[in-house]
Amino acid sequence: MLDEEEHFQELLAERLRNYGEKNKEQDFWLIIEPKFLDKFPAITKRLKRPAVALVSTNAPWIRFMKLRLDRVLEGSFEANNFEEALASNSPASLEFNKPEKWTAPYPKYESGWWDPYLPTKSSEV
Repeated sequence: MLDEEEHFQELLAERLRNYGEKNKEQDFWLIIEPKFLDKFPAITKRLKRPAVALVSTNAPWIRFMKLRLDRVLEGSFEANNFEEALASNSPASLEFNKPEKWTAPYPKYESGWWDPYLPTKSSEV
């Protein structure tokens, strides 16, 4: 999804820009290979790898995003703490191969565009 859904990057960038203008703290993150998926084996076996979760405390916005993305499973869970909700089973670095033939009139997004949306140690809700 990170290398296929180009509008995904645009939606996240616009939201982060909007939050910056309003001095609002970020309440959404991308989690690469989230640990909470271990609790949902029926869902996990349906996923391509690497799996990515968009996690937010804003349920209406998650619904908005689900309606705009392809190949998305929606769910909810309650974590005991913030660290548990944002925990990952994988290192945060991913690389994707560039397509041999790219026909769009704009350049394909580069790997790493998602870095601003990964949780940091200082992230708080």
